[in-house]
Amino acid sequence: MAETSLPRKLPLRTRFLLATGGIGIGVLLVGLILTLFPGLIPGVYDRKEKGQTLHIEYRVSSGDLFTNMPGKIRPIPPDEDALLAAFDVSWDENGFRKPHRQASRYPIVAVGDSFTEAVIVEFPWPDLLAEALNVPVYNYGYRAYGPYETQQVIREFVLDKPPAWILYGFFAGNDLYDISRSFTIKERKSLFLMEGLVESAVENVQTESSDHYDFPMPTIIGSNYYEMAFLAEFLWVQQAPDRGFAASRNLQFVDEMLAEVTRYAPDTCRALIFIPTKEQLYYPYIYTSERRWMRGIGQRQVINDEGWLSLEAAPLAESDEPEFLQRLGDQRDALRQLAEQNQWYFIDLLPAFTEAVSRGDLLYYPYDSHWNPAGHALASAVIADFMRGVPECPLE
Repeated sequence: MAETSLPRKLPLRTRFLLATGGIGIGVLLVGLILTLFPGLIPGVYDRKEKGQTLHIEYRVSSGDLFTNMPGKIRPIPPDEDALLAAFDVSWDENGFRKPHRQASRYPIVAVGDSFTEAVIVEFPWPDLLAEALNVPVYNYGYRAYGPYETQQVIREFVLDKPPAWILYGFFAGNDLYDISRSFTIKERKSLFLMEGLVESAVENVQTESSDHYDFPMPTIIGSNYYEMAFLAEFLWVQQAPDRGFAASRNLQFVDEMLAEVTRYAPDTCRALIFIPTKEQLYYPYIYTSERRWMRGIGQRQVINDEGWLSLEAAPLAESDEPEFLQRLGDQRDALRQLAEQNQWYFIDLLPAFTEAVSRGDLLYYPYDSHWNPAGHALASAVIADFMRGVPECPLE
């Protein structure tokens, strides 16, 4: 994509000095506050909606990618900002989304992140699964949860009275990286938080005055044309580092987590559900010229000195693209092996979603990293079919 220069209401040097000066003062203040009051560092699994009912209105401009990539997506004109969904959501006394199908006991529980809680759709996949199987399902998902937070939820709410089934929705986009984030916050490394603040602030300084936008990108599947935004990092994290996923602390934590649940709930049927990313599915259909731009900002996974997965710049040559596409299942394959080693079933949504996308189905919101209602419906159908095919695991 061709780049345009920033309009200069003030000389660029003056604007940069003003911006960086403000950032520096802000960082010093944040550092002082976090040092004096470490309890103010946010807990990523504090559920704030306990006992509440809220009215949700989800519009085109509500997509999370506008927040995740400030200044990089063309703003939605008011006359195109359609209302996509409007409904009420209620949370229980512990801050989890109440199931649509209420019951005195729940033989099936679902855990995971925002793909499981799913506050941007009226009926998330656990509710649709309950209807498909005619069995109550409790939804213990919560947004921004990674494996560490999910482990805490299972310990506190599930293992005391293990259900017939535990379903863990694992999102391929960021669940592995959420582990290192959770450990960083748990250890109260305020310096890490300040680094993130600086990076975000500098990025906003660079983009807020620009009239150039990286997204949306034209995505063409047969006769279907979509304009979509993508979080490129969710594409690069699918391919394994040179030493393999198993050598990382990230996957080792998931291994320990699955083993713990197996140990304390040996008679429960356990399934890890692999949730693919929009980038995995739609990248091959991005218009050729735009895909070339995506390759230019390519990254590859490495394992850093502390043992965590990390990304480093590695533009992708066009000649290497076919091999790269073949390796978009690396993370999926590593998780499948891990699940089987720990006596968990593995429910792979990637094949069914790949087939649906090849037909031109839109399963994710165009400006969001999450499923739309069609995505939740397909996921629940695949999960229900799998569970019906395991006769040794009763649904009650």
